Order: sequence, then C-alpha cells, then structure tokens
Amino acid sequence: MRNGERRRSSIFTGLLLIVLGVIFLIDRLDPAFRLGHVIGTYWPVLIILWGIAKLVEHFAFPHTPGSRAPLLSGGEAAVLILLALVLSGFAFRDWVHSHYPDFDVELPPFHQSYTQEQQLPPQAIPEGAHVVVETQRGNLSIHAAADNLLRVHATESAWAPTKPSADEQLRNLHVVIEQEGNTYRLRPTPSSDGHIGVDLDVAVPATASVEADTRHGNIETSGIMGTVVARSGSGNIDLQDAGSDVAVHLEKGDAKIAQIAGNVELTGRGDNVDLSNVSGDVTVEGAFVGTVRASNVAKTIRWVSPWADLTIAQLSGHLEADSGGVEISGARGAAKLITHNKDINVTNVAGRIEIINTHGDVKVSYLTPPHDDLNVSNDSGDAEVTLPSSSSFRVSAISKSGEVKSDFDSPLLNTSNEDDRGQITGQIGTAGPMITIVTSYGTIELNKAG
Repeated sequence: MRNGERRRSSIFTGLLLIVLGVIFLIDRLDPAFRLGHVIGTYWPVLIILWGIAKLVEHFAFPHTPGSRAPLLSGGEAAVLILLALVLSGFAFRDWVHSHYPDFDVELPPFHQSYTQEQQLPPQAIPEGAHVVVETQRGNLSIHAAADNLLRVHATESAWAPTKPSADEQLRNLHVVIEQEGNTYRLRPTPSSDGHIGVDLDVAVPATASVEADTRHGNIETSGIMGTVVARSGSGNIDLQDAGSDVAVHLEKGDAKIAQIAGNVELTGRGDNVDLSNVSGDVTVEGAFVGTVRASNVAKTIRWVSPWADLTIAQLSGHLEADSGGVEISGARGAAKLITHNKDINVTNVAGRIEIINTHGDVKVSYLTPPHDDLNVSNDSGDAEVTLPSSSSFRVSAISKSGEVKSDFDSPLLNTSNEDDRGQITGQIGTAGPMITIVTSYGTIELNKAG
C-alpha cells in the first residue's frame, strides 16, 4: 500500500506470457513450422502489444496527480528478456537449418531431426496405372522411369530431444503400397503426426497418371505422360514435362509449371506462379500474392483473383502481374483485363482489347497497325495509346475531368480541351477499328510510335 492506494500490476506481463506460451505450443504441435521466419517478420507485434497495454492501463487505472507510472517494471523487463532469448533461439535454429541443413544444432529444449532410409522392393505395375502418393509431412518427388516398375525410396525423419526417442518413433513407421484395381496407393503407416515426416522419391512408368498429396512439403514431378494432380498445404510445387492435363491446388508456396501438353488448372492461394509452354488452356483461380508469370500458352489463359480478372487468347509472349501492375507483351488473340489499383501495360496484342481499370494508369502499344477494336475504361488514371503512323482507326476518347493530347492530325479528327473536359473524336485514314477510351480523372494521349 502507498498513500492509501492498492499496488496494481501491468497487463503487459500477462500478454508476454501468452505470447511465450503460444510460441512453445506451436513448436510442440508443428516442429517443422518456420517459427524463426515468422519471428523475424512479425517481431514488431511486441511493440504494438506494449503500446496497447500502456493505453489500457492509462485509461483504466488513472494515476493520482504528481505520480508517474514506470515505462517498464522490473517484472516486465524480466519476462521481456526471457522472451527475447526464446525468440532469438528459434530464429538462430531456423537460420542454421536453412544454411546448414545437415548440421544438428543442440539448443535445448528444442527438438532435433533424426532420419532413416527405407528402400521398397521394385513392383511391376501395368501401363496407364493410377499412382497415388501421400504423406502428411514431407517432400514428394515423382519422375518417369524407362520400364514398368514402381520404385520407392523413403527418407523418414523424426523430431525429438534425443536419438533414442526418435528411434522409438521411427521403429514402427513403414511405407506401404496398397492396390485397388488399377490404382496403386503409396503412403506411410501409421500416418505421420507433427513429429514425423516422410520424404518420398518415386519412379513410375511414364504412361502412368499421378496424384501427389502432402500437407507440409514440396512436390516435384517430371516426364509423366498421364494426368498429374498435385496438392500441397504448405510447400512449393514444380511440375515439368507432362503429357496430359495438370491440376494443382496450393495453400502456401510457389508454383512452377512448364512443358505441359494438356490443360493446366491452378487453384488456391500462395506466392509466386510461373507458367510456360502450355499446349492447352490455363486457368489460375485464387489469391496468389507474389508475381504471376506466364509465357507461350497456345490456347487461352484465364486468371481470376480478388483484384484481377484476366483472359488472354494465344499468349505468344509473356504475362507478368504483381501487386503494382500487369504487363502483357505478345498475344495473337483477344485480351480482356478487369483490374483495380494496378498499372496496366499492354504491347503487341493482335486481337480485340478490352480494359476496365480503376486507380491506375493504362498504356497500350501497337507494333503494327491495329486490326481489331480497343476499349479502355479507366477510373482515376491516365490512358496512353501508341500506334504506328500508318494506322487507320476511328476514335472516341473522353476525359471527364482532364485533358487529351494527340500526335495524329487530320481534318476528320476533332480534339478539344474545354472546362476541364477533354475529347478526341473522328478518324485517321480509312475507317479501320474503333478505339474507345473513357477516363474519369486523368490524361488521355494518342501517340505515334517512333
């Protein structure tokens, strides 16, 4: 007691203890989770919690006149130092494992990884068989073989404080092949939990169809002539040289898909996407927050996300989209783009172009005179169209609150800027395709190439 007041404790200490408990709980339930990476990214949350605690204390427990609460009490300092040591330990452990994966660092009470190898006897399977490869935690590598044998090599890992403890977990772990008709299911048994992982390297006949599924791990396939289905809850997916359709579902990680003879369907969410040399259609649907790249798609690519809806036919060049913009260069067919908060740059698209955009600039360039219509609707952004001087086209360009500029000059072309409203109407040369541009706030430019 002091001056008749009851001593009160800070809530910051309780918040720190909650954070510490959550960290240890995550490590116990999911030892392979990259806690060090998360800590390195989100450590400023501690400062936010500190500020919230101080605001709550200030308004809930006002001080008497002349008194001043300490910025950090002794108990808070002790718990904060303990938390800093724990966070540094996790970050250091992940750094060591990332740079020296074969080095086991002893940092009690953290778990270590212990492994054992298992080679299954080769098993003959018929051409065109359906092979399903599953693991709860681990990487899957599936590639085509020159014969009709199914070969499996397993690397089994256990996270434990000591080697005897890991050996006990691994003793009863086996990888089995179960046959049902033309389907061969390959999986570890019993199912691995949070402390056991199984990496599988599998060779299958080239004519087989493959289904790969892991909750935590990367997936790689190559040379599979049948259909390929790949699902990963957390990990990268790399599919190369497939002779039929490909379907991928991703929850976290990157996707790289190349040399596909059939259609490609990618769903879910993740980071970067790289698609190239696809003979069929491509559909990408989900929240992929990194860079989306595509090149040489023979038919149609459709990308649907919370911030964009793009359809491009016969992408002979490339598409690149990220958080700041969308760039398309080279397409023999039509292109339709619906986006917001992105800059758009379209070059050398032969077919009809339709762009609906908000809060971003739009640039469209033609390397040869256009043969199909261009329609641009842009809210709060500039619009710039560049055409060869030999082009023939009709135009209706209106900036409702901005100005217009034109390098083209013709008695049939009317350009005016009056009362903060710009307008270009008329035509250049013979009739040609129709160029329609409307923007609410921004400048419209018609430029001559070169």
